[in-house]
Amino acid sequence: MELKLKVLEEIQIIEVHGKFDIECVEDFENLFQSQKKKKKSPSLAIDMNHLDYIDSSGIGSLIKSLNATKNAKGNLILFGLKPMIHNVFKLAKLDLFFQIMSNKDFQAKYHSDDDSDIDELLNKN
Repeated sequence: MELKLKVLEEIQIIEVHGKFDIECVEDFENLFQSQKKKKKSPSLAIDMNHLDYIDSSGIGSLIKSLNATKNAKGNLILFGLKPMIHNVFKLAKLDLFFQIMSNKDFQAKYHSDDDSDIDELLNKN
């Protein structure tokens, strides 16, 4: 798994590439914790456009991050889920707990005219 971070004015975005499994959970949680300590924004988005696979440990890590974000009075948004991954969240009824958005909806909510970072992030997909 590869992780990339984008920090925008009102939200931080962690871009996840490849497989999110037990081998990668520690890297994700370390990045999440380091950003939480910086407190630039209590809200966090996970860009899942390039995520090919997620197992129960990856889902558990996202649930842990969701709880920490809610405790900090923030939001955790998942966006760009491929149909197969979105179905995993639906079957497990996790879509009732996570805020899941399409790329279009995410861009509409967090885009501004001078925000080239979000354009670059979403238009390359």
